[in-house]
Amino acid sequence: MAETVAQLWKSAGIALFATRMNFRSHLVHPGEVLLANLGALVQAVSGAAVFMLALSASGVVHGWTLAQWAALTGFTTVARALWNTVFFGTLDIPNMVRNGELDQYLVRPVSPLMLILFSKVDTDVWIEIVIGSGMLGGALYASEADVTGPVLVFIPLALAGSALVFAAMHLAVTALSFWLRQDAMLSMLIWRLDSFGQLPMSFYPKWLVVVFSSVVPFAFVGYYPCLYILGKTDSALVWFVPLAGPLLFFPAVYLWRRGIDRYSSTGS
Repeated sequence: MAETVAQLWKSAGIALFATRMNFRSHLVHPGEVLLANLGALVQAVSGAAVFMLALSASGVVHGWTLAQWAALTGFTTVARALWNTVFFGTLDIPNMVRNGELDQYLVRPVSPLMLILFSKVDTDVWIEIVIGSGMLGGALYASEADVTGPVLVFIPLALAGSALVFAAMHLAVTALSFWLRQDAMLSMLIWRLDSFGQLPMSFYPKWLVVVFSSVVPFAFVGYYPCLYILGKTDSALVWFVPLAGPLLFFPAVYLWRRGIDRYSSTGS
């Protein structure tokens, strides 16, 4: 047990060192970092403005007010940005498998997955976190939601769980590259489908709600957590919602490990 903990601690230290070096490499060209953040800011603000303009004339749609919908959008924006902060590197797994770049991670005395997780730093996610948090806070105030102590405790737990749901879906899809060498389009499809998590599930037909609650669990990213945050449910079962992230992430890691076991490099 002590040896396992020591190994994990060593792996974490190496991974964090790699992250620090990666971040410093971005700062070599600070102008690019500034432009990337400005671009992310413009995209986030323009998206929020279009959202508010499109719904400004609406009262209640499918049981959701504009403010409540904005809270859902802000919550999912932060959750997605948190995923992007840590797990951004997993999107490169299909390319690593195809061109053999994965080999260099397998010969190092550290978990390959951990190195891949910390191999990239997306420097413009901070803008998304700030914008999403501001939208969530402002929308909760506008919706007159009863933000009690338990709700304040629930929000960070739910955000962490939601980020892991994103991570599980993307890791599972990218791990399929060990079997399907051309799965980059499937990964991009999941990336594009992320936006479905920003809509209340009441907008969709029942069969699609079942899909988003099981096969592609976008409902656990924002909808189910926000039901409690916005006071739309008082069921104690909602406290199990943040566990969806870890419960989905472990099978994704298992799929990754099975893929690593059958990986045979490119032969070049």
